[in-house]
Amino acid sequence: MKPIKLVISGIGPYGDRMPEIDFQSFDLNMPILIAGETGAGKTMIFDAICFALFDAASGSYRSTDSLRSEYAPPGTESYVEFTFAHQGRTYRIYRQPSYMRPLKRGTGFKLEKEKAVLYPGDDTPIEGIKAVNQAVQELIHVDEKQFKQLAMIAQGEFWGLLNAKTEERTGILRHIFMTEGYKAMELQLRERRGKAIKAADVLERSLIQYFCDAEAEPGSPLAEEISQLQEQLRKSGGIGSIEEMLSLLDRAIEADVPMEAELAEKLAALREALQELQKDLALAENTEHNLKKYNGLVKELAGLRERLADCEKREQQLAEAEKALQEKIRSLQSGREQLSSVPERLAACQQEINALRELADRLGSLQSQQVPRYGRAKKRLAELQEGLESAQSAHAAAMRARLDGEMQLERNRAGILAQKLVAGQPCPVCGAIMHPSPAELLEKAVTEADVKKLQQQEKKAEAARSSAAAEAAAARAELATLDSQIGSYMLECLKSGCWLEAVARGEAFAMEIPAEAGLRQLYELVQLQAGQLAALLQKKRESAADLQGRAKRLQQVEKELAEASGRDTEALQLKRQKLLKERENAKTAVADREGQRQLLEQLALKIGTGGNSGNDGNDGNDGNDGNGGSREAELAEYRGQLQRKISENKVQQQECQEALGRISRRRENNLSRRAKIAGLQGEFAAARHEAHILGRLHDLVSGQTGKGKLTLEQYIQAAGFDSIIRAANRRLIPMSDGQYKLYRQEKELGNKSHTYLDLEVLDNYTGRRRPVRNLSGGESFKASLSLALGLSDKVSSELGGISMDALFIDEGFGTLDKKSIEKAMEILLKLSDSNKLVAIISHREELIEAVSQQIQVTKTRNGSSLAIELGK
Repeated sequence: MKPIKLVISGIGPYGDRMPEIDFQSFDLNMPILIAGETGAGKTMIFDAICFALFDAASGSYRSTDSLRSEYAPPGTESYVEFTFAHQGRTYRIYRQPSYMRPLKRGTGFKLEKEKAVLYPGDDTPIEGIKAVNQAVQELIHVDEKQFKQLAMIAQGEFWGLLNAKTEERTGILRHIFMTEGYKAMELQLRERRGKAIKAADVLERSLIQYFCDAEAEPGSPLAEEISQLQEQLRKSGGIGSIEEMLSLLDRAIEADVPMEAELAEKLAALREALQELQKDLALAENTEHNLKKYNGLVKELAGLRERLADCEKREQQLAEAEKALQEKIRSLQSGREQLSSVPERLAACQQEINALRELADRLGSLQSQQVPRYGRAKKRLAELQEGLESAQSAHAAAMRARLDGEMQLERNRAGILAQKLVAGQPCPVCGAIMHPSPAELLEKAVTEADVKKLQQQEKKAEAARSSAAAEAAAARAELATLDSQIGSYMLECLKSGCWLEAVARGEAFAMEIPAEAGLRQLYELVQLQAGQLAALLQKKRESAADLQGRAKRLQQVEKELAEASGRDTEALQLKRQKLLKERENAKTAVADREGQRQLLEQLALKIGTGGNSGNDGNDGNDGNDGNGGSREAELAEYRGQLQRKISENKVQQQECQEALGRISRRRENNLSRRAKIAGLQGEFAAARHEAHILGRLHDLVSGQTGKGKLTLEQYIQAAGFDSIIRAANRRLIPMSDGQYKLYRQEKELGNKSHTYLDLEVLDNYTGRRRPVRNLSGGESFKASLSLALGLSDKVSSELGGISMDALFIDEGFGTLDKKSIEKAMEILLKLSDSNKLVAIISHREELIEAVSQQIQVTKTRNGSSLAIELGK
């Protein structure tokens, strides 16, 4: 990363937008000095760069929420814009802190929120605080703290760079030497080892579970052996010998084969015996069934004969019901014929009612709307006529007043001229020199303004008269139109009314209305007609109500007739069909049962006394007297004996079946478990071998093979850090006149691997090593500067790592004497030869004199300002 441009506006002591700092305009073969008195804002340049990159100030005592300058005018924005180059591309960052600014209108303040935008060349800008922070981190591969250790030695913090712990340096060196892969390798090996161990454990638990599910005949010596091994596996959780498990399973499987064959043979014998018992039971049940069936047939025949008699009785009742239904149908048909004309009469009456109602509505509209409207128009015409007469009178009065005023004005003009006449001087009007009767002024003088006012009043009165005349003419025209419309409407209503009335009386229409009849005469006829129309409408409504009642009766008659002719008739027919079918079924059943009874007798069934089988079934014998009852008892006892034997046989079969199923399931289970154990045997051995190999690799990479715990990543970082220390010593040795040399701690590792990147210093004057924290302030600055330069060299030489082409040193020279400053400057000049930007902030006179290109910071009452001197 190399700075290109920096713009500061309204930040820290800089109250306004400062001139752009163009780092490319400086000679990079020389250091840049940022000079100025204490408190002027020199360090704020570094703060601005750190804020732009990481949203943080370079010093630990500063915070971003205090960056707004107290000298900034209300209209000045607070922001930092930083442009830098990195790996051949140019980037620009705009970052604004949050601050309160006065409102542009009114009083009060408004919060300006924090903003950040990263412009990566021609690519799409990245906006947002989190997004920009993440993008910068991914770009330069360091965070804010690591950046300060690599590129900045901030005021009061150079001691931290030198005394950083191993954990702090590990993050930087991981990017420099690209050791993330070794750390990832360690994590991946640990993960793969864990997975392999877990897979082996799962397989081992599965093998143990499979064997623990194995069984043998309870109480046998083999069952005891299997149980002992199962208990041993459960307690230890580990497998000793898979071959032993397979051998026991083979013995258990072979032991179950003869027991399974013996039980199968016994079960077959029981099933054969059950078949014989079931045949005997079926024969006994059939004999018993035939006996019961014969007795039932005798009773059933008696019931069927009773059903035949009941069918004949119901058939007679059905005939009487059919006769009554036919009489009802004839009566309903007669009533329907009498009411058949009702719908047509009702429709005609309804039409007349609708016509009468329509005429009534028209007469009502005439009386309620049109006649009152005519009255209002007539009244308005009278009012407008009165207004017109009043306007005409006002206009005549105004005209007379105007004429009188004009006459008085002329007379006043003669009187005014007569007052100026002098005897012997000619009159300006007639030229006479004698003035015997001069005109006199009137008592009431009239001016031209008064005459103009009277003229305006006359015009206003004339306009009012014209407007009133126009309104009156319009009202007369409207009244004439209404007169014609209402007269025509009345004539139409009267003619319609006369026609309806004549129709209602059954007479021909022959009414004559005089053509010269006026509105009043027509209106009287209309009122008379309206009364007659109301009476006629009421009469028609009464007739319609009577016809509606008759129409409802007609509907009821038709409904009853339809039901009697349809549903009721069909129901009687269905009853007759059902009754006929029931009678036929009863006859068929009697014949069938009689045939069955005769068949049972032919089979020589022993019933009744002496086995008489010649009864015809009509003598009431039910077969339960004499030997019939004894025969049924014997059959019931024999059937019970057979059923008990069958139940005993089934219990024996179930017991045998359960034992056979138990042995078969056990043998199948043992076969399945043996197959699964044999199938997993090779997979388990491979998993164990893989876990062993991965475990050894992980121990090697993670540093767990001996006493020490130095990982592979730590080893590579330590070797790389040694090269950084060598580069640092090339500066420190001449800078300290050969007194000091840096070393990495090389004590026995043991459990101290977290100190493998800690530093110590060799004092060649005493020949002893000591921790770097024991160095004085000036010595610490020299050592930290050397370390920073060595780290910078190493960064630049590592491809793909961190690229840092800038180094900023803030006030560290204050602890050095003049000779040390000269040696430090020699080293910095050599460093600048490598095209690296080196910037120093200091107020030391020695540096101001030695460094020609400077950024001068001047402190004033209105804030600080910047001035750039490029030198010679």
